Amino acid sequence: MRRRFVRARGVPHMTPARFDLLVREALDALPPWVEERMERMGVTVAVEDEPPRDADPNLLGLYLGANMMEETAFAAPPLVVIYQGPHERVCRTRGELRREVAETVLHEIAHHFGMEEAEIDALGPLRLPPRDR
Repeated sequence: MRRRFVRARGVPHMTPARFDLLVREALDALPPWVEERMERMGVTVAVEDEPPRDADPNLLGLYLGANMMEETAFAAPPLVVIYQGPHERVCRTRGELRREVAETVLHEIAHHFGMEEAEIDALGPLRLPPRDR
């Protein structure tokens, strides 16, 4: 996992470690069969501070690789990238940030399963556990 340490100017700013915990929480909220298939297929989930310079600066996440239906023996392992800076810029509260990260994780992983945008939207939000406060 590679991180470029560029501070986002949006609110709320989190340390990289705290943002990583939001991504891990979203992954943990996925059904066990999803995580098992992702592990078996070698899907890596990485967190970056910002999208690449040639990409939309508001890109929240990206799925790179063949989906389950297209995989070949010579395909590179799939990669899901979640971008911290854009999430912080579009969210106003930590609760909103938590929900947006979960939605992005679900969205990008759904691409691995060959789902199109309309199918992903029909899934609805990922059910996160209640926060301890």
